[in-house]
Amino acid sequence: MDVIENIAKSFYQYFKDGEVRFELEDISELSMEQAYQCQEAFLKLREKDGDQPYGYKVGCTSAAIREQFGFDEPIYGRLMTPGKLSEEDSVEAQDYYNLAIEPEFVITIKRDLYDVPASDEELIDAIDTIRPGIELHNYTYHFSPPTRQELICSNGIHAAQLVGSHVVDATAIHWELEGVAVFKNQKLVASGVAADIMGGPLNSLKFLLRHLKQRDQKLAAGEMVIPGSATALIPVETGDVVECCFTNAGSVKMTVT
Repeated sequence: MDVIENIAKSFYQYFKDGEVRFELEDISELSMEQAYQCQEAFLKLREKDGDQPYGYKVGCTSAAIREQFGFDEPIYGRLMTPGKLSEEDSVEAQDYYNLAIEPEFVITIKRDLYDVPASDEELIDAIDTIRPGIELHNYTYHFSPPTRQELICSNGIHAAQLVGSHVVDATAIHWELEGVAVFKNQKLVASGVAADIMGGPLNSLKFLLRHLKQRDQKLAAGEMVIPGSATALIPVETGDVVECCFTNAGSVKMTVT
């Protein structure tokens, strides 16, 4: 456990001040279970600082992301305050490390879920609202080649989540054909459909629920979930204006200063 704690402290130190103090040479030696133990320890260190979890993220859910990272299975992590942003909040590139973004459906859960519902209809009924969102990443890997172990330990290289103001009901979107287009400085740079996310974001939710059940945890009413992106990560820098437009879920805009 000392090894796990030390790795978690290294990721925490990097997240807080950008300092790299890893003593480990090969993080791929960790099992996936050890990687999630490291993630949990990392998040506990953040909670000691006053950060609070408000939901979950699922990552590596699309072919575009898996090809970009070289991975073949999804991972999950936690959404944490103070990294919950609105469109009115400023996003300063200097606050992040190699900032990159993804378009995200932001799903708010209506009632506690302890297991995967029996049908997609029941799962949709357990969803309160959908908002358009932009996930922000500290797009940096410290070990070469990148591994799922490092991605899990780092909480999915998650830096923040910008939640759009537009709100729709869960029945208002098409869970397979809902489209998303990403514009950077008014130029289309990426696009996809909901089915690119594990065949649809509902499958991403099911993946998360199965893993939470294995750990005797639940997905609680009011929590937010981002199910993964239909596109690859998109690097952004100071001066960039990013807009993510969904077919029915609305649009969300971010300016990097």
